[in-house]
Amino acid sequence: MISITKSALIVSLISYVTAILNDQHTYGTLEYSAYDRPGLIDLDILDMIDKMTVEEKIGQMTQINQDLVLNADGKLNRTAVKHYAKNYYVGSYLNQLARDGDNYDSADYAKIIEEIQEITLSVNSTFKIPIIYGLDHIHGAHYVANTTIFPHGINIAASFNPELAYESASITARDTRAAGVQWTFAPVLDIPVSKQWPRVYENYGEDPHLSSILGAAAIRGYQGKYKSDRTKVAACMKHFIAYGAPWSGQDRDSTVVSDRTVNDYFVPGFQAAIDAGVATAMESYIDVNGEPVVSSNKYLQKLLREKMNFEGMLVTDWKEIENLHTTHRVAATHKEAVRMAIADTSIDMSMVPQDVIFFDSMMELVKEGHITIDRIDESVARLLQLKKDVGLLETDGWKANRELQKLTGHKDDVEVALNAARESLTLLKNENNTLPLNRDVKKVLVIGPTGNNFGHLSGGWTIDWQGPTDDHWHGKVNDSQFYEKGISIIRGMQSSAPDGVQVEYMNGFDINGVNDNMDKVIEASKNFDVVVVCIGEHVYSELPGNIHDIRLPQGQIDQVSKLSKSTDIPLITVLLEGRPRVMNTIQDDSDAILLAYLPGPWGGKAIAEVLFGQVNPSGKLPYTYPKYAGDVNLNYWRPISDVWDPLYEFGHGLSYSKFEYSNITYLGQDNKKSMQSLMVGEPEKEIAVHVTNNSPIDGKETVLMYVKQPFRRVTPPAKLLKGFKKVFIPAGETKKVAFTVNAELFKYTGVDDISSDTIDNGPVKVLIGEQEFDFNIVNEFIQSV
Repeated sequence: MISITKSALIVSLISYVTAILNDQHTYGTLEYSAYDRPGLIDLDILDMIDKMTVEEKIGQMTQINQDLVLNADGKLNRTAVKHYAKNYYVGSYLNQLARDGDNYDSADYAKIIEEIQEITLSVNSTFKIPIIYGLDHIHGAHYVANTTIFPHGINIAASFNPELAYESASITARDTRAAGVQWTFAPVLDIPVSKQWPRVYENYGEDPHLSSILGAAAIRGYQGKYKSDRTKVAACMKHFIAYGAPWSGQDRDSTVVSDRTVNDYFVPGFQAAIDAGVATAMESYIDVNGEPVVSSNKYLQKLLREKMNFEGMLVTDWKEIENLHTTHRVAATHKEAVRMAIADTSIDMSMVPQDVIFFDSMMELVKEGHITIDRIDESVARLLQLKKDVGLLETDGWKANRELQKLTGHKDDVEVALNAARESLTLLKNENNTLPLNRDVKKVLVIGPTGNNFGHLSGGWTIDWQGPTDDHWHGKVNDSQFYEKGISIIRGMQSSAPDGVQVEYMNGFDINGVNDNMDKVIEASKNFDVVVVCIGEHVYSELPGNIHDIRLPQGQIDQVSKLSKSTDIPLITVLLEGRPRVMNTIQDDSDAILLAYLPGPWGGKAIAEVLFGQVNPSGKLPYTYPKYAGDVNLNYWRPISDVWDPLYEFGHGLSYSKFEYSNITYLGQDNKKSMQSLMVGEPEKEIAVHVTNNSPIDGKETVLMYVKQPFRRVTPPAKLLKGFKKVFIPAGETKKVAFTVNAELFKYTGVDDISSDTIDNGPVKVLIGEQEFDFNIVNEFIQSV
């Protein structure tokens, strides 16, 4: 028996039981305790490891890209598969399967992956171990043709609805599994501090609590009872850690941040994911204060494994071990890079991905005694346990369920995608009640580059890494590959328009703001009652999305300004963007502004329904929207002493209903001025507020509960979100919305640098809407500030 057995079993059992006992949240249809999680390594797995060769073990730790075995024409190179299986025992493949740029559907995916499995299993080895396949399915099974594509994470965040995170992840898991794939690299939990960063849209917003709740819900949707339910996949929390705060705003640049910020703002979302039972994790591309995460014992061993008790499998991001040599420049050779990453951390699998240099370096390091067999066994145990958990080690467990393939693209899945888009749309401005469009509006002109395609609705990580683009800069990926599974804004407007309302489209200008036919647009607008301008960003993902100016393209700003000055009719701006681009004069030139983020290919219908008043907007900003181009690191949880002048605050979002907050109460007592105590260690207490819909329109309202400590040993944040509830309130009715509070809500990393372990005595506030309730924290172990 290998050396990890006794200690690993004991630690795993303790943390497994503790996690279940400490958390009783529910998401979807299952109680928390009904969800599976990584933990104990089974004895049969340990016995397998004892019998495997070193080469076989290192092969399990190796993940390579599909293009090493799949030709551009989509045909599998069987000789190459056999080569990597026979000589390197490769344990994992990743990335989309396509023919000349066109993705395969789930049946063809399964056929190719099963062929890879058959060849791998035919090679002589101690055990017949299938490969595990992974895909970046972050908003639907978007790399598989004909599946339902959902809004991006930033839209789910704007909905403030955990059920939508759960449901969309559940469908994604089923469609992924139908393709013969058992692992998705999602959810993304980075906390996008920099609004210039090109991966804002993949995340659940800037707030740690919101990201924690939605991330946990998504994980439970992806995984469920993944050790027995073969419609589920292994989820992967990423990118650990502090990836969302590059000092320059550029993707993969260095992060310069304090340990306090890491502990109080970046750790919570990942801790919630671990508590929810996430099966795998991916480390981040960056260095933190000069220390590359991929080789960091501090972050990947002490923090992730020892403090946060993560027991799942840890994979690197793309080529990141090699980057220690080529990019981070902390290793003089590739072999030294491998030694640093494996010997010093708890990484289990290298996403190599385009060669076998990792395998060769590992073999040399083992022979030289720089990496021990015990260290390799530790990782292989977690890898094989994962494969067993997702069913790969069962008889024919690597084969796809053909019945699942019949469910892809189901109308019920589309309805979930539509609801997610509907609940995320955020009405930023509505001067003179321009929206919803009233009965006097008979002719609507829709213009702009994002108004007549699916690509700008869906963004990057859609069909292809860089998404579908008009200019095809990244290959042959365009709207035709949605196979009519979606509705553009113009089609949505035309199909949703009331009888007698005419809707027409003219382009006007391209995504860079270059004039197309604006003179004709301006002339034609004189014959319409309202103009809807659809603008936003070019489609992008990761590094290619880097920008040096957070403002919208000046050409777009100028075209909207020109139109505004040339017509007296109302001008409605619809924004499709993955990050909050500074609007400049568009803010004043628009009578109404609807932020749609990246709502997915069905978003055009949702946008039209909101404009025509068939859906009451209920989205709230999941990030701070900057007013100025220089404010790229503006977050609502800033230190209370910082300058604060955003265009719109986190949580802003208008409705066609009018909601009024009143009568904040504590345990039934109406006198909010009587100071109540929050004793450290005491049970939770309840606080409630009344929310009234003072309008003739039914609506949904997201009630946000913040906490604030005016004074403490370390400069406090302006406020912190600690609870939210989305409630439906019929016209004229009042709902009582309750939250629980305790002293633990005010924990932070103190001057002793012990993470989230300090609670200072003194007055604190609970803020709900314009309502406040005062408490006094009593911590008997310290003196007051």
